[in-house]
Amino acid sequence: MIDTPHFKTQRQGPRVTMRVPVEVRGTAADGKPLEETTHTGVVGTQGAMIWTSRRMELGSEMEVTNRFSQQTAKFRVAWVKDQNDHQLWETGVESLQPLDDFWGVRFPPKAVITRNQ
Repeated sequence: MIDTPHFKTQRQGPRVTMRVPVEVRGTAADGKPLEETTHTGVVGTQGAMIWTSRRMELGSEMEVTNRFSQQTAKFRVAWVKDQNDHQLWETGVESLQPLDDFWGVRFPPKAVITRNQ
């Protein structure tokens, strides 16, 4: 597995296993443009896991269009796992802007923890 510090940190928000058809546009690790139709495996309030046909460069930016809503947002590649049996790369991306209703999912509000002193 290709690893980054982001991979070991605690998740920043709730997530849900959900297959959302997306179009991705960015630059693959080989320096060549990547533009393809694929899908997510997991979505969350801060990003997603997207299956890609080529390995993406860690830290690179990509545009993702949700094919259900036709909304487009910018993301940064946070981590990449080795190819699976279907020759797809598991690519973790984090949003560069608030996602709001980008995935069409209503996530619970962030819990507020109070301490009694």
